[in-house]
This record gives sequence, C-alpha cells and structure tokens, in this order.
Amino acid sequence: MDFVMDKEKAVEALVYIASKIPGVGRFHAAKILYFAELRHLREYGRPVVGDRYIAMENGPVPSFAYDVLKGTTHPDDQPITEGALVPVKGTHYPMYEAAREPDLDFFSESDIDCLEWAVEYCRNRTFGQISDETHTHPAWDRADLNTPMDYADMLEGADPQIIEDAKVFSQYGVL
Repeated sequence: MDFVMDKEKAVEALVYIASKIPGVGRFHAAKILYFAELRHLREYGRPVVGDRYIAMENGPVPSFAYDVLKGTTHPDDQPITEGALVPVKGTHYPMYEAAREPDLDFFSESDIDCLEWAVEYCRNRTFGQISDETHTHPAWDRADLNTPMDYADMLEGADPQIIEDAKVFSQYGVL
C-alpha cells in the first residue's frame, strides 16, 4: 500500500517539528514524523504526508523528509525547501531550527493533533529508546534493511474499517 506524498506538506511538517523543538536533531525529526504518520494512519486511515519510509538500521526513515534534512533534495524541490529550516551551527550532530513559522493551512486538525502528540511522545526519549521501539513495529521488522516499508504492515492490528479506509484512500485520496 502506497500513498501519493505531499512534499510541501512534508516540509511544513518538518518546520512544525523544528518550531516545537528548536535545535531538533535529524534522528528525532525523522522519528517524530514517523510516529505522527503512524498514529494518523491507524486512527484515520491516511498518513499525514505520505512519505516513503525506509527500514534503516536505527528504525524507519522518511525518504523525502530525510533528504530535506540533509539538504540533498532534487533541485526541482528547492522552491519548497528553501527558507524552511536553518542548521544549528557548532553542533556535533546535525540539528535544525525553523527558519519561519509553519504554514498550518496545509494541515487538518487531526494532522496537527498527531504531529503534536508525536512531538511530545519523542521529546524526552533517547535515541536508543526510540530506535528500540521502532524495531518492534511489524512494518520495520518485515522490510529488508534499506528497503521501503509497507504501509499495510503499519496497519497490522488496526480497526478493520480503518484498514479498508486506508486501502481506498491509497488509491484515490490526496493528502
């Protein structure tokens, strides 16, 4: 199961996360987005931005959002990424601050609720705690290392109607 990703919304989600945790690290920003997407998918039948998640050694990584954080997006994406985040200078690990306020018009109320929940859920958790938890998730466990995770596996154990809604949304929905 795949969703059509909204790149602008993904950038705004990163700005939102960095505005809530100034100096957020790359790992935490990526995992906050993952937990927000996972929660929203399991509660509402669609992710927040629909990024493609890769099963990496330290857990799920949102492919496009990670490229935004690394500054390695395609040049065609520069208009939406430019002026979004500012790297924090003088830190050992890559950290970011929001360069501006997030444009909340991109988000539904449920999107914001799940982003806020994920920010608070991850805020005081360590790298190891978050990584270890994501390693227990079926979608990460079933994917080969460095390959895409399946959204259908993220729905394991969810309400059957939510699973059906997600299947329909993945075919016709726009984030």
